[in-house]
Amino acid sequence: MSMPLISVMMPAWNASWFISDAIKSMQAQTYKDWQLIIVDDGSDDLTKEIAQSHANNDSRIIVDQIDHAGCPSARNKCLEIATGDIIARLDADDTHEPIRLESQVQYLLDCDVDIVTCEMTWLKGIVKLQKHVGAMDIDKYMAGESNGPVCASTVAWSRVYDVVGAFKTTQLAGSDGDWNFRAVVAGMRWGHLPYHWYNQRRHAGQLSQSMRGMQRKTHEEARARYKEQYESLRDRPR
Repeated sequence: MSMPLISVMMPAWNASWFISDAIKSMQAQTYKDWQLIIVDDGSDDLTKEIAQSHANNDSRIIVDQIDHAGCPSARNKCLEIATGDIIARLDADDTHEPIRLESQVQYLLDCDVDIVTCEMTWLKGIVKLQKHVGAMDIDKYMAGESNGPVCASTVAWSRVYDVVGAFKTTQLAGSDGDWNFRAVVAGMRWGHLPYHWYNQRRHAGQLSQSMRGMQRKTHEEARARYKEQYESLRDRPR
């Protein structure tokens, strides 16, 4: 039996210092039926050239480019190109453990869920720090008592994106959080694997650091936008 193709979205902007590590961690996956879609967001360094050098030696890697418009636009371009039955995320400055995709795909196949996430490790130079983030607890998430799962660890059936939609290009910070809220309101079922298989690199240039304040603000604004919809759905007779 053939396994489903998984499309991995990798938006990249000025990631020349890190992108080779991200690509190599993709090539090291035990799950082999994948396509890696790298969309360069108008970098002014060698990001696109480095990505293309890897693509020249691996037909599973697709490289495209847009004018600089922000991460949501680059992710949406990835979605336009993706042809897989399953869609995953890997940021250009991060890596993931070799077993990650195989395990998350198998979870989707075995369990009655739409989305599955995992735990993460922070990479600070040569230091590794495991962070417990946990599964999506929808009630706590919508009440503001939880930050939710690791967005970058999300692996979902491609049909989920058909229903939930793409990332909001007007929300440069926290667009993945906004997507989470829309997935909740759409009734998507979440699963979680309690293993540290996603490695997030912590550095001054990453969006979650440079736009931290804006990210928190927009996340709370999104929560307020969708909370009323969620409560009306939750209280609806079944």
